[in-house]
Amino acid sequence: MNKRGSVLIFTLWVLIILVVLSLILSRRASTDIKLAKYESDNIKATYLGRAGVMKMLAELVKDTNSYDSLNEDWNRDKNDPKKLVLREDTVLYGAFDEERRLNLNGADLEKNHLIALGVDEALSQKILDYRNSKDEKRFEFMEELFLVDGMTKEVLGRLKESVTIYRGNDSKVNINTAGEEILSVIIGDGAIVRDVLAYRKGADAEEGTEDDGIFKNPSDISMIKGLDPGLFAVESDVFRIWTQTVLSGDGETAKELEAIIDRSGKIHRWKER
Repeated sequence: MNKRGSVLIFTLWVLIILVVLSLILSRRASTDIKLAKYESDNIKATYLGRAGVMKMLAELVKDTNSYDSLNEDWNRDKNDPKKLVLREDTVLYGAFDEERRLNLNGADLEKNHLIALGVDEALSQKILDYRNSKDEKRFEFMEELFLVDGMTKEVLGRLKESVTIYRGNDSKVNINTAGEEILSVIIGDGAIVRDVLAYRKGADAEEGTEDDGIFKNPSDISMIKGLDPGLFAVESDVFRIWTQTVLSGDGETAKELEAIIDRSGKIHRWKER
């Protein structure tokens, strides 16, 4: 009887151990499956996002206009995206004109330009001194500004939406896409800035509509009294393309890409998150 009881107890322990092992293996297998799915979705979302970047670039290359403006179809923000649907997955995408920004590597950049953007005089001079101390006299990546003595995250946060470093030493800003702040920085005369904006808005006094005034040729800039045509360009070659990939059955953004690319396809910056 005692022998049978011992066998029964041993059998129960074996069963308990097997159950515990099966639970551990099942949980581990479930974790592995989730990790595999996450990796698979991440790879899928990455390549779909890249497809969106290439789609936007192809549209920019095919653009036959001799100018770029705020009412062009490619100029889309994240509240009004283009859509690329592949099976049940969706890629939202759009682009912004990088040449609407002030170029920190521009040959004609002056201290007063930075001061007008809200940078104090001492730091503005340090930014110029740092850039000019480099052999090629240019910033190679935006975060390099942190190497400038006195630069803070707050100051860079104010600057990053208004400046660029991806246009060689060209200082000219696209007069058709530059915002009021950048126009004010470059022109310095509020009345002339208002005249530029009024011309761009057209009769309905609203930008991004069909009746917008567009500076199609450099000579058109002379229509604005007191405006120096040498300060601006009317077309652009460098664009900031963005994509958001939404996988089927998820409904949430699985991958975001941002690429700064010129019309020739040269990639100046690529960021994934």
